[in-house]
Amino acid sequence: MLRARMKHLALAALLASAGLALGCGSPCQDLAQRICSCQPVGVFRDNCNNAAKNQLSNGPSPTSADEQRCTDLLKTCPDPAHDAFACDEMNTATGKAECGMALP
Repeated sequence: MLRARMKHLALAALLASAGLALGCGSPCQDLAQRICSCQPVGVFRDNCNNAAKNQLSNGPSPTSADEQRCTDLLKTCPDPAHDAFACDEMNTATGKAECGMALP
């Protein structure tokens, strides 16, 4: 439970620091969904998605630099939909950096 909460906080911090707004299919929304998909199905995943949506919707509109940062992170962040080991990788220091949840 603590690990899941830490991920939620890291995701919220990432999104808050980027000052991004939730947009349908935006690179930043896609990145948040990718990160949240590594949470167990149910309450933890729902909480992660809700935290991301709340954080994104309460911020200013994304700048082109914000969108580009998310686009760049999508290139390095493993995709659980296509990689069975993506969530394991996201739990490493390198994986966290590749997904924007930690500094490289």
